[in-house]
Amino acid sequence: MAILDYQRDRWMTALGWSQDDVPDVLVLEGTWWREQAVSSRMAMLSDVNETAFPEIYTGRSGQARVAYCCAYGAARAAEVAHVLAQTGTPLVVQIGTCGALQPGLATGMVAVPRNALGRDGVSHTYGAGDSVALDGPWSDLATGALNARGITVTQGLHLTWTTLFAQSDSLCANWTAEGIHTVDMETAAVAAVAARFGAKTVALLATWDILGEGKTFLDPVSPTAARALTAANAATWEVALVLAQAVADERIRAIANDHRGAA
Repeated sequence: MAILDYQRDRWMTALGWSQDDVPDVLVLEGTWWREQAVSSRMAMLSDVNETAFPEIYTGRSGQARVAYCCAYGAARAAEVAHVLAQTGTPLVVQIGTCGALQPGLATGMVAVPRNALGRDGVSHTYGAGDSVALDGPWSDLATGALNARGITVTQGLHLTWTTLFAQSDSLCANWTAEGIHTVDMETAAVAAVAARFGAKTVALLATWDILGEGKTFLDPVSPTAARALTAANAATWEVALVLAQAVADERIRAIANDHRGAA
């Protein structure tokens, strides 16, 4: 049987999970600095374990069950989202960084897009059209939590592209003219996969490259911008855990209601 035809129980058996092991949230992060990212993120969780599938970790934040994977690019991120969404994980949060295209966007903001154009080569294979919707209520909750931490949020049209390096000046100019605000390599694909299996998706992407000015991650940033980027990266993880706790609260309320109904 091909993987796309697997049912939920196949993944649960492969992971060695029961229903009580299913995470409340999967957090995916696209970055080159995998070791640093895993170390810093897992330090804020308890009961951390690597799953039967390498580089996918689970842990707890309060009452929330959290899964995390540093997955770079649409293809890898889609694989992890596929497995976890099909086990029943209800929310996927994509964090990491993105490039900014429109005037007025600066390093250290956070993009919380409501729609992502899927030009990544993966989204359409999961049934997505030209764009993929992200979840509005969860995005609203995340925006409020980011604002409370002093982070400026942008919600403009987002693009998920094939690769960081295949972005020419003329292509970026075309994207800007098209009205695209930000670009990354994972979000649309992750949202398309999650939607196929009934999960919701939020993206919290710290702006880094100012592509509208021809600046990439190799260009130096001012000390002020560097501090803003560090704060934004920290805030995206913190807010992902806020969302995880909100999902856990819903799960706990549902269990309590079931128990009252059975009494």
